[in-house]
Amino acid sequence: MCYSPASRIRGKRRRGAIVVLVALLLVALISMIAFSTDVGNITVNKTTLKAAADSAALAAAGSMTQGADLNAALEVALLYGSLNLPASYGDAIGPGDIVFGLWDPSSKTFTESNVNPHAVKITLARTQTRKNPVRSFFGSVLDQPFAELQVESIAVGAPKSEESISQNQVYVTSSRDLSNVVLEFADGSHQKFDGLSGYSGTFQGTGEHAGKEVVGVWIKSGCNHSSDGPGYGERIDNLNDDAVSSGTNTHSKCEPQVTATFQSSGVEFTESGFVGPVRLVY
Repeated sequence: MCYSPASRIRGKRRRGAIVVLVALLLVALISMIAFSTDVGNITVNKTTLKAAADSAALAAAGSMTQGADLNAALEVALLYGSLNLPASYGDAIGPGDIVFGLWDPSSKTFTESNVNPHAVKITLARTQTRKNPVRSFFGSVLDQPFAELQVESIAVGAPKSEESISQNQVYVTSSRDLSNVVLEFADGSHQKFDGLSGYSGTFQGTGEHAGKEVVGVWIKSGCNHSSDGPGYGERIDNLNDDAVSSGTNTHSKCEPQVTATFQSSGVEFTESGFVGPVRLVY
């Protein structure tokens, strides 16, 4: 079969056009990959910031419920915020990011106040001002090499009842995800709560253990453990002194810092409109 000179020329033109088209599509594909990488990186950073802010707010509100002064509550917030942030996040939290005040549940507004506060607002940020912005991969091409992020969390805490009521529940926190919590009651019985997630939670007896006074708690998180039972974590006793009890281990990469606040359930906190010791509202 013979080909004319004209057909040969048209074939070469078609091949040249395909090469150009492939090059353009390749550029578009690389741009999409870079853009999705940036979006994913920003999402991970924002999620981590929010988790740290939640943990700090809950820990500070929990300490306030036990009568801790604002300086002590501020230190607790800084501790839990820092423990839940990678070192690469820089100065994402500082004393100025922790504000105490009042929460209005009807208008869902927070008002700063150091006079009988029952709420705490935590703001975490990665900005150029703090010298810790999120580095952008694709944004550099558009002259935007950095992204700035800011998150807020607000927690409120119920005041301790003045009445002498047995402490039948415990609010626990950890610098790592909780695995399980085991309660020990005044009658020597135990109840185990498995399949947990998150950095904090409030636990009390259920079923046959409902209403029983809690005298101790084992908190399993990270690689902490004890020989008191199968899968039992670190033991914290109820000292009945209205104080936040902390774990005794030395914090490391896998051993968490854990706390336990023993409380009475059913305390109505009218200022925040809920029944319970501590709660995130934002």
